[in-house]
Amino acid sequence: MNRNSGRNLYNNHKHLFLFFISAILGTVIFLLIYGFKIINPTYDDWILNKGGDVAQHYLGWKFYRNSPWHFPIGLIDGLNAHKPISCMFTDSIPLFAIPFKILSPILPETFQYTGIWGMFCFFMMGGISSLLLYRFNKSTPFCILGSIFFIISPSVLQRMFGHEALSGQWIIVTALLFWIYQNHKWKHKATPIILWSILGAVAVLVHIYFIPMIYAVMLGYVLTDILCNKKIIRPIICFISTTCSFLFIMFIIGGFYGEGNMQAGGLGVYSANYNSLFNAFNYSKFLKPLNSNKGQAEGFGYLGLGIIIAGIIALVITFLIIEERTKSLKNLKKLITNKYKIIIAISAVIIVSMFVAASPVGTLNARTVYTIDYPDKITDILSIFRASGRFVWIVLYIVYTAVFALISKLDKKKTVIFITALCLSIQIMDLKDFLIDKHKYFTETKNYSFKLDDESYNEITTGADEIVFLPLPENFLGYVKLYIHFGEYASRHNMKLSSFYAARADYDSLSGYAAEKYKELENNSGDQNILYVFFNKNDIPELNKNLHIYEIAGYTVGRYIE
Repeated sequence: MNRNSGRNLYNNHKHLFLFFISAILGTVIFLLIYGFKIINPTYDDWILNKGGDVAQHYLGWKFYRNSPWHFPIGLIDGLNAHKPISCMFTDSIPLFAIPFKILSPILPETFQYTGIWGMFCFFMMGGISSLLLYRFNKSTPFCILGSIFFIISPSVLQRMFGHEALSGQWIIVTALLFWIYQNHKWKHKATPIILWSILGAVAVLVHIYFIPMIYAVMLGYVLTDILCNKKIIRPIICFISTTCSFLFIMFIIGGFYGEGNMQAGGLGVYSANYNSLFNAFNYSKFLKPLNSNKGQAEGFGYLGLGIIIAGIIALVITFLIIEERTKSLKNLKKLITNKYKIIIAISAVIIVSMFVAASPVGTLNARTVYTIDYPDKITDILSIFRASGRFVWIVLYIVYTAVFALISKLDKKKTVIFITALCLSIQIMDLKDFLIDKHKYFTETKNYSFKLDDESYNEITTGADEIVFLPLPENFLGYVKLYIHFGEYASRHNMKLSSFYAARADYDSLSGYAAEKYKELENNSGDQNILYVFFNKNDIPELNKNLHIYEIAGYTVGRYIE
């Protein structure tokens, strides 16, 4: 074995060691924050008690598990007026839902993977971020300590068990990893293309928003290849291959199935404020919330006080290094010449990501800085990703990476580790109260009291195999509790739903089906196999003598009995 191959073998072992040490550390941190109970797959009371989005995602999985296999393989029956929908639109994380559906026959009757997914996210974030930092400094303590910043990133904590699919932000860090290791000498030239393609497939199996995010990072990869490496073919092939990969997987899981509207309202509302990196909302122990507009919690990108202080230190270090290395104008020009191309690539990613996150209504604190009137066609395209504020996460993780890259430039290894440890202590103290509140909430045993599960309700629903919600209002997605309660009841009793709280719903189709059933009741007819649920008591057809109305658990329901 020659010297270089021995060094490569050592480096491979070091990479694996770092990944698993930091990944295990991420797992331990997850358990310290959230406890062991929620990773018990047979304990779903905590999900149903929490309700909201996390319960929607879980019910999507339950219906998906109980549905027969279709092609595309991600389709769910029983949620959408007799038309299947993809599990990606219930945010049930197809990356986990599909394998667990395959294993369904050997799984217990009650099985939730929500807690396991959360732990997996911490595992992956720890391992991948340590590899990212290793590119700048080979010190094991530095990489492990630095990975903790990524593991407890406020943007991950904000999303965990509210919109937990979006806690998979390790996908963004993985894209940055591919960019940082762009000039790594791979054994096979096709390796980067394969890696980007796999990442595209994984991204769509987690959440569709991660697709444009990895493309934003790929912009930096492409620019670096063109400007620094004078390569054009590789970035083009990477782009094409990744696109083909995610489109194929999206087709396989049913992302193109049906006639649902991919656009949704809220573009410009669910944006990022230009203060988002420093706006702690209520997550910081030391910093007060900054002004922002309603809906801009979607653009939450708080760095954390520890990173802010580390950033200041990093800038001072950079200034001192530049001053030392550029005592003459000639040296300054040389430094700028060597670095300006990569600076252009990084700046392009930051500017594009922040602009998308903040637009089309750019705000700073409570002030509107600009408003862009896009043509309708462009607005329709942008509305596919209406919560544009989430793109600030790309900027967030670039800042994290840049801060540690600059700190690692110090010659003294112990000083680098000391600064990292000190700033980590500040970061943890800054988030301490929020972490404690999370721990208290999720470690407390919560027995779910099923709202609709009583003998009188079961008597009313006997013989019904479908629940129809009438008449369907345009804001039906706002009736979250109603859909969660009846969705859980339907999943327990093998019943179908005429509509459900899901993303990108085809309102015309759903309302048309509901209108058809409502018309039957108005014509003094009905279906004895349907449980009718009315959004409003005033909507009950008065002339239907065979429609029996009941008030149970705060809901108005009816059965047609001849």
